Amino acid sequence: MVNVPDDITLKQLCAKAAEALVRAGLDRRIDIYREVEVDDPAIRLMLGRPHKLRVRVKITATSVLFESPADGGGDAATATGAPSPAGSRDSASP
Repeated sequence: MVNVPDDITLKQLCAKAAEALVRAGLDRRIDIYREVEVDDPAIRLMLGRPHKLRVRVKITATSVLFESPADGGGDAATATGAPSPAGSRDSASP
């Protein structure tokens, strides 16, 4: 387990995750957990104290070694199989 600094940028996080995945194997995944304290007035009224949430970021790798711009190009969301903003991936399947 590795400590992730609070002031890391998304770009730095992705670069470090990519390096780690290449070394460990592209079939692996990286899970990052961060506890965030939420001091919302409604939550404070219900609980009498601030509430902590655990946020999980899951990073996996998709190899684009054999893809080329002539194969359809597309954006990164399409290449990784992520759902498009217009609808979910499940709605397009039969």
